[in-house]
Amino acid sequence: MDRYNERLVYGKTEGKTYLKLFLVSLLMLASFFLMLTISRIFLFMVVLSIFLLFNTMDWTRLEYEYTLTNGDIQIAKIAAAKKRKEVMTINLSDMKSLESLNSDKVKNDISRAVDYDIFDFTEQVKGEEYYALYVKTTKKDRIVILDLDENCLEHLKLFMKSKFNVKIIPKKEENSKSE
Repeated sequence: MDRYNERLVYGKTEGKTYLKLFLVSLLMLASFFLMLTISRIFLFMVVLSIFLLFNTMDWTRLEYEYTLTNGDIQIAKIAAAKKRKEVMTINLSDMKSLESLNSDKVKNDISRAVDYDIFDFTEQVKGEEYYALYVKTTKKDRIVILDLDENCLEHLKLFMKSKFNVKIIPKKEENSKSE
């Protein structure tokens, strides 16, 4: 029987998205100025830059979707809840280990970024518990940083077995009983 889990997490807007917004805004302003001073032909560029601006703004509302199927992980980037792009697929056989991002081993490996390609698919909120998945590739190995919940961790524990180096601590639910 196939095991399946899905998790949707917010992502942090990438720096290249802000750069694109800046460049498109400059294009829009320059086109508008040229349209007013030189020719109405630049109206097309103004309309095009407005379209590009709204299209780029969608990528500022970013989410990541993790789909776990029998230990394999597919990661998709979703913009404004309407545009979806497959980012990465990780096979169970390529996974080396799963560690807490707070562990000394992970912190040391991340500081030596020369040895690893690092991919962060989280919102990057301080104080949150994130996990580092070590993945072997034909070139440089990868560290993939994920925001996994208890169900996803249980799913991976079932398939990764000895490669799973995380202690699962159930989240405490707050009791809001008024007396």
